[in-house]
Amino acid sequence: MKHIPILLAAIMLLPVFAKAQSDDPELEYIKKTYSKEKKTIVDEYMALDVQQGAKFWKIYGEYEAKREKLAVQRVNLVDEYVEKADGISATSADKIATAALTNTINLDRLNLETYNKLKAALGAIKAAKFIQLETYLQTAWRVVVQDYIPLISELDKTATKNQ
Repeated sequence: MKHIPILLAAIMLLPVFAKAQSDDPELEYIKKTYSKEKKTIVDEYMALDVQQGAKFWKIYGEYEAKREKLAVQRVNLVDEYVEKADGISATSADKIATAALTNTINLDRLNLETYNKLKAALGAIKAAKFIQLETYLQTAWRVVVQDYIPLISELDKTATKNQ
């Protein structure tokens, strides 16, 4: 678990580059670093033997491919919100909130699907261990994002002062 601070630092840098294009070399470097560090953390935390590892890493690879697509969608939503934050309309707020909630539901479904696959392959303890780590990392990411974006109530106060 000694890699968690490095991983969290990478997570904290992601919002800084959220506006960058997907072909931006810095963003790609951060994504690769995050993926590499995360895989190292998962490997150390899961402590799998060779047979378990063969089963686990196949499922993990499929999971990560799907999770990354959801993460990109979430980053795009955050970016859209930040761009519109100063004058967000009710329609935009509704669209972004609905999309963010749908994204969360899809991530939860993916976690459940992966848990069930891992449980069948490795047993409930190893499956729960992985999901616990994933939940920790996902929660850390959400905390960083929440600290980065302005709250709508703060926007309301700013708008009132400027009128």
